[in-house]
Amino acid sequence: MSLNLLKGNAFYRTWARLSVKLVYCSNCDAVSTLASLERERCQTCGRPAARIVLRRPWQHWAAVGVIAIGAAVLLVNYLPEVEFRLLVLLFFVGLSLFFSSWGLRVLKDRALELGRSRAKEETE
Repeated sequence: MSLNLLKGNAFYRTWARLSVKLVYCSNCDAVSTLASLERERCQTCGRPAARIVLRRPWQHWAAVGVIAIGAAVLLVNYLPEVEFRLLVLLFFVGLSLFFSSWGLRVLKDRALELGRSRAKEETE
């Protein structure tokens, strides 16, 4: 399938795997995380917001790696006790959630700084 044919598709998005859809609202000075097909509106006040394109931070990829390592540990090793398997699973899921939420916080902080600087440039 050619690239031009894909661009006519409403579900095709560039940077789909590398970026998160973030919008900055200069009215309420907030950053919102949106699903890929949501309109670019602030989730706080509902007004139109400017899209901010940023790459995913390393914490996101660390969370993916932790989940992959946890799955490999559970699949490769023979752990006869169910309780021990659940503890191992809980550890890896918890560590992955820690990295994932840390990465989202870093991403929103970067988007807020970038949105404020763009809003400041527009007012000058």
